[in-house]
Amino acid sequence: MFLYFLFLGIVNVGGPVAQITMMYNHMVERRCWLSKERFISIMSFCHMLPGPEALQLAIYVGYLKRRAWGGVLAGLTFIVPGAILMIVLSWLYVSYGRLPQVNAFLFILKPAILGIIMAGAVKLGAAAIRNFLLAAILVGSFAALSLSQYNLLLILFLAGLTNLTISEGLPRLQKRSMQARIVVISLLGFAFPFIHPHWLRLGWLFLKTGLFSFGGAYASLAFLQQGAVEQYHWISAGQLLDGVALSVATPGPFMLFSTFVGYLAGGPVGAILATVSVFLPSFVFVIAGAPYIEKVRDNRALQAFLAGISAAVVGVIIAVTFELAPGALVGKPSAAIAVAAFLAIILLKIDVTLVALAAMLGGFAYLFLHGV
Repeated sequence: MFLYFLFLGIVNVGGPVAQITMMYNHMVERRCWLSKERFISIMSFCHMLPGPEALQLAIYVGYLKRRAWGGVLAGLTFIVPGAILMIVLSWLYVSYGRLPQVNAFLFILKPAILGIIMAGAVKLGAAAIRNFLLAAILVGSFAALSLSQYNLLLILFLAGLTNLTISEGLPRLQKRSMQARIVVISLLGFAFPFIHPHWLRLGWLFLKTGLFSFGGAYASLAFLQQGAVEQYHWISAGQLLDGVALSVATPGPFMLFSTFVGYLAGGPVGAILATVSVFLPSFVFVIAGAPYIEKVRDNRALQAFLAGISAAVVGVIIAVTFELAPGALVGKPSAAIAVAAFLAIILLKIDVTLVALAAMLGGFAYLFLHGV
């Protein structure tokens, strides 16, 4: 089983949907490690957690086989190959990223990635917006981030609290202790044990991203846009989009663009620190929460709180997409590429993996035709 996760971490490209589909085919249909009902139950639990669902599924299956150490090993074999490759790609990007060939290749790939992100926001919205209140929370979070630049954590917390208070009422909130536990666990991140202020800021940014990225990789973009781009100016919005483009072409969790951002912010040490920090919460959440999966899924107050956060995340992703757009849309051709990628996923139901691969082939074709 662990060799399978290692194999998956080496070869699988295209993001969480493709990875989860491959896992289902192997674990349920071929190997019969899990029943269909058990697989769906685990996925429902992982969708509720912040962070990458495919990684969390790997950790959970490892936990079922060999408890905590099995979960750790399964997760590491899924992450490490892609993380090593991303560090190498980050070094190549820093060394040769200004070459015309690289820019020409990214000219096709970056707008396609923007279209993929927008399609992801639409799909998340379709799943998260179940009533008028959640739609209002989406609009409010979009306005709060794009117009006033409120702190992202504050936006998500207020969104969850608003939906919880209105849908469940304050008396229920006062009787429940789960929210307090989540806050306590989150505040432990402030004790991040690094001496140099730069490493402290870098470590906390990525730990915070892993702790609160409800909605997976797309939601984590918002934290990195606000922290690495706007607050600390470690990278530009265009470079963040370059990292997402490289992550699509890299096996392993889609959130490995965090490794790219960490490399640009602090070299190899920054890349390792970013990778450990952003994925650590997934290990803790899954291994600590696995014994209580049914209780967590049946907790109405917690579900209402998380539903509000999920609605806010969609608005946040849309706001971040508008901020990333100028770095990718440099003319009518690039705008057409973004729209084509978006429509291919939403209307034609083409898999994200195929859209990403088509964009990469288009980048190589552009290089060849223009003789760059």
